[in-house]
Amino acid sequence: MEVLIVAKTHMSTMACVGALVLENNRFIRLLNPGNYNQPGDTDLKVGDVYKIECVNRAYIIPPHVEDVIVMSREFVRRIDSISTLLTERNIVNWAGHIDELFGGNLKWTGSGTGYIPEVGPLSSQSVGFWRTPVNLIRVEFNNGAKVRYRFPNGSNYRNISYVGYQETLPTIPAGTIIRVSLSRLFPREGANIDSPRGFYLQMSGWYINSPNPPKERVPFHKDNDDDLPF
Repeated sequence: MEVLIVAKTHMSTMACVGALVLENNRFIRLLNPGNYNQPGDTDLKVGDVYKIECVNRAYIIPPHVEDVIVMSREFVRRIDSISTLLTERNIVNWAGHIDELFGGNLKWTGSGTGYIPEVGPLSSQSVGFWRTPVNLIRVEFNNGAKVRYRFPNGSNYRNISYVGYQETLPTIPAGTIIRVSLSRLFPREGANIDSPRGFYLQMSGWYINSPNPPKERVPFHKDNDDDLPF
């Protein structure tokens, strides 16, 4: 089947690669045999179309129901305007307030970080496309080592951690389609991290029509050390 690469997410030294099955618009996440993520320097690029052979991952942990194991792949072509394809196929999942993402099940920490608690209620999916109704503003932490995008919400902060490969923009304009996802369960059991345990909201990238493919930047954080398998 043919799949379109729609996202690359930094996960420690590895890359979580998301794709869209072109024949039925199914969301999938491309793992290697052994249940491993792709290497951090994978040659898979957002906008590439591949013909792949795959099987569903045997051990599925909701809400991450999209995992597949890639047995073979062959490059086919590129699609430069992903936003046009998503709009024409009407597969933008959300277009409203950030609180509506993932079934409205997100909770928010005092610093504005969104997450779904481990105990649920869980979303039926861990990835999706969101057309932001407002401008999202880049906010940097730790001298630029971490980047979040802020959804204006008065004094109740709403931030999305950016974990993608694209070079960041100062502002993501209203109307832009964004690929959002939920992290694997974080923090791990026994980790000395004072955060509620759950599946954290993150941004993989955005789609803006341009004659030039987006530049990629090097890994910049290790918020989630999950390289699989489990």
